[in-house]
Amino acid sequence: MKKQEQISPDRLVDAATAVLAAVAEVREELGDVAINPTELMGAPNQPRCLCEFTRFEVDEATAFLLRMGYLERA
Repeated sequence: MKKQEQISPDRLVDAATAVLAAVAEVREELGDVAINPTELMGAPNQPRCLCEFTRFEVDEATAFLLRMGYLERA
């Protein structure tokens, strides 16, 4: 059985805040388009606010924001 990776609540909130800022930044540039924040990781237009987070953390934060209703599925 593989141990599941976990993210602390504080880190999850920090990542969620960065994800919301990243989505706002990309929408400011591109307009109201569907955005999957995890797909921004490593992209040429990756917002700087995501740089301190791993892809796993951004994915977990995105899933959290989807569950809370702050983001819609892209």
